[in-house]
Amino acid sequence: MEESMRECMRKLALWHTRTFKPIMTHDELEPIMATLGFLGLPPSASPGGSLAWKEYAHSSSSSSASSGGGGRARPRLPYPRIDGLHSYTYQAFVDGVSSYLEMCDISVLFHIRGMPLHRLDLYKKWRRMQEDESVFVYREGTLDQATYNLYHLHRRGGGGSNSGDGDYINVKMYYGSGDGNGSLVIRDKGNSAPVSCLVPLKDIIL
Repeated sequence: MEESMRECMRKLALWHTRTFKPIMTHDELEPIMATLGFLGLPPSASPGGSLAWKEYAHSSSSSSASSGGGGRARPRLPYPRIDGLHSYTYQAFVDGVSSYLEMCDISVLFHIRGMPLHRLDLYKKWRRMQEDESVFVYREGTLDQATYNLYHLHRRGGGGSNSGDGDYINVKMYYGSGDGNGSLVIRDKGNSAPVSCLVPLKDIIL
């Protein structure tokens, strides 16, 4: 039973939309970020945690400040691997990039998409994305409390979709409202027009 459940589990990853390839490490992400005006900073451990995080400073802000211009937080992700993270962690990163680039649709650069677990992934500690029947899991320790509080509060308050995660084929992270509350939009494969309604994750998992 446990083995069959593992075969059903999926992880999320940050994908480069233009090349349609998943970005698994900062070595792959940093050259892309450089073309957008971001400089990768040395990894540092988060306060009270053993996990290292890598931040990206934009050329429009001071590299010595702990946050960007105008109080904007720098985009950051766990180091060195950036696959298998919680949807909130990805959302915070994409929101951070979008706040500097001021793009109405950041999904032309990045989107979040699910993928099967690799055999070596089974030796890591995983947690379910939600306390329900979700098949999406994330690596333990890669979701900090501040990020969870921010995005979970928005979701519970009705500021976005109830899905919270993504379908491993047809879901892209889409930011079109400009209000900073991103939603996961279900798109019909092969059709560029987004479906008009948002559906819960449980309704798209067969």
